[in-house]
Amino acid sequence: MSTDIGEVWNDMNDRLTNFVIGKVKDPELTKDIVQDVFLKAFTKFDTLKNKEKLVSWIYQITRNEIISHFRKLKFDTPTDNIVSEESSNDSLTSELTHCISPFIDSLPEKYKQAVIMADIENVPQKEIAKRLNISYSGAKSRVQRGRELLKSSYDQCCAISTDVYGDVIDYKTKNCNQSCD
Repeated sequence: MSTDIGEVWNDMNDRLTNFVIGKVKDPELTKDIVQDVFLKAFTKFDTLKNKEKLVSWIYQITRNEIISHFRKLKFDTPTDNIVSEESSNDSLTSELTHCISPFIDSLPEKYKQAVIMADIENVPQKEIAKRLNISYSGAKSRVQRGRELLKSSYDQCCAISTDVYGDVIDYKTKNCNQSCD
């Protein structure tokens, strides 16, 4: 049993190291994560039900270890940095709020209603479906289509950069006819 995992580990060690370093960009941290992966894989090998999926199982452990590292890093960040980042994102979002309103107003009425309820009033899509007297899938489609129309409208006037959570981190205006005043 341990020879199987030992042989696979010897074959995979370089590939895992390259995989991890591509994500964390730190050679020393990469060594630590790969070692943690090996320890978990070796100690938990008997819990693996389908031994044919050993390689994908090891990659899953590796992804989980990388995620754990970034979570730990996030929680180790001093709170003053978090507050200043949140307030700067909030100020960028509030700056853009008055610019987005004309774009929302220019949407066809059915999409405008859906976008306002979903993204401004934070109404769940099932509730939107009830209020608009349409099916749940219809509400989802309407919100999605409204967002697409809204995005294509403001993409003509603004270049907006967001983080992975959709929060605004930067924006630049382009030349356009739309007024934000």
